[in-house]
Amino acid sequence: MTTPPQPDAAPRSDAAPWPATPGPRIEIPPAEQAARAAADPARPRWHITAPWGWLNDPNGLSVWPGPDGEDLIHLFYQHNSRAPVHDLIEWGHQYSADLIHWTDLPVALEPGPDGPDALGCWSGVVVDDVRPDGAHAPTMVYSGAAGRSTQVCCLATAVPGDALLTRWVKDAANPVIDAAPASTGLDLPEMRDHCVWRENGRWYQLMGSGIPGAGADGAQGGAALCFSGEDLRTWTYEGPLAVGDGDVSTTGTVWECPDLLRLPGPGGEVDVLTVSAWHEEATMRSMWMTGRRTGTRMEVDLVGRCDLGENYFYAPQSLALPDGRRIVIGWMQPNAVEARRLAVGWAGSMSIPRQMSIADDGTVRFVPVAEVRSLRTRRLVETDGEGPVRLRGDSLDLVLTGRLERVGDGVVIDLAVSVDGSRRTRLSLERAADPADGARGQGAWTGRLRLDRSASAEPGAPWAGEESAELSGPVPLGPCGEVDLRLLLDRSSLEVFVSGQPLSARLGVDPADQGVVVDAGALADARLEAWEMGESYPAGRLGAAPRACAQP
Repeated sequence: MTTPPQPDAAPRSDAAPWPATPGPRIEIPPAEQAARAAADPARPRWHITAPWGWLNDPNGLSVWPGPDGEDLIHLFYQHNSRAPVHDLIEWGHQYSADLIHWTDLPVALEPGPDGPDALGCWSGVVVDDVRPDGAHAPTMVYSGAAGRSTQVCCLATAVPGDALLTRWVKDAANPVIDAAPASTGLDLPEMRDHCVWRENGRWYQLMGSGIPGAGADGAQGGAALCFSGEDLRTWTYEGPLAVGDGDVSTTGTVWECPDLLRLPGPGGEVDVLTVSAWHEEATMRSMWMTGRRTGTRMEVDLVGRCDLGENYFYAPQSLALPDGRRIVIGWMQPNAVEARRLAVGWAGSMSIPRQMSIADDGTVRFVPVAEVRSLRTRRLVETDGEGPVRLRGDSLDLVLTGRLERVGDGVVIDLAVSVDGSRRTRLSLERAADPADGARGQGAWTGRLRLDRSASAEPGAPWAGEESAELSGPVPLGPCGEVDLRLLLDRSSLEVFVSGQPLSARLGVDPADQGVVVDAGALADARLEAWEMGESYPAGRLGAAPRACAQP
């Protein structure tokens, strides 16, 4: 497979997928966590967050008719409601009618206390299981953890008549796919997370894994394992859909959260596989791969980074909307030590929903969904010209366009600038050297985007990020250096898009530092617009109701 340009920063290590043995657990009363979260000036206002506690991977992204028959978008997510730490994961639950404004619902799925998910209900999807009588049964396909050699595949079905999908019954047949090697014949180090679809009267699913010796030069290669079955309860292992090269600097040794989809491309439909690269308990980055799938095998052509922010856009899950758009949401990991997370009562948020497409050069592009504009409130600036522009705010939608006419020309945007100028977070975009002959994919792009967080906060400050390495990578410019930059700043959450290539990050800055300086002096025909942004949750958000999940 064609590998993308190598990232510049080493990935940050995070928690293991699940605790090997249960230990002492932290529990904080929900009301106390919620009060801390509501008071934290770093908590995003219009990105998806849990009402309190821990949040990670998006799960079960799906559309179902609501109580009035109108479509609602459901998002489940990896959640620990007991404390903002990565432990004993359950499924949190929210819904939206517009992808922007969200309503909390009860915890949908809880682990154990014994059985195949006693140590956590991990990532998965929700599919429409049409029964022989024609009834539609929303069904969770998720990974259960219980101390076996790998995770296992489990099912839970929504209780009929519950239009908001708040009550679920675990399947008596769980696990429907056993741990490796019993289910695959392979001695695998990991096997978890699911992508499930129905095709030609048969169910198929992928599980993320890594196969020892399957990568280049005998390395362990990340893999998407394929299974098929006549129903959701009986599965046959079909082999790997695709296997990586095992390069720990790019594609990793384990693939998490595989997602298979199809998008229209310049020469016809293109198969796209997204995975999240993992290596020795380090969440590295999300990757896309394009090519052609034949049955249960995929020939990969191009490979690229979904986001230059590395693991700040992780475990993405996509959804085909009724209007034909393919949208995707990813996890924006926290960037604070555990003591800080406990102090503020929350950890983790989601990216803004993004629309996916294939560009003329065959690369996968991502842009914020159009509905994000509905959050714009007061216009802060609308100007042409090249001089520095100064404004203030920590909740912004900023658009900058123009042309970088010469190699070496660039623009600089400083965020979270302190009054005395000693602290700032710097975003820079440069027209880099022309690509080498024969370069394809992201390696042929002519722009370079960088985020420098080294001066974001004073060392040792309580709001300083645990990780402040530079994030950078190639971005596409137009043939004459045209720039189309969109910046979304939501307190500690930053997402930047340059012609459909994102860079996401979590910022650790003093909440009082709200200066913004845009220096586009090298940008011909520069145009800048910026707006303040509103809220995604209702005022006085109280959070989710008590648990309402059912047992078999």
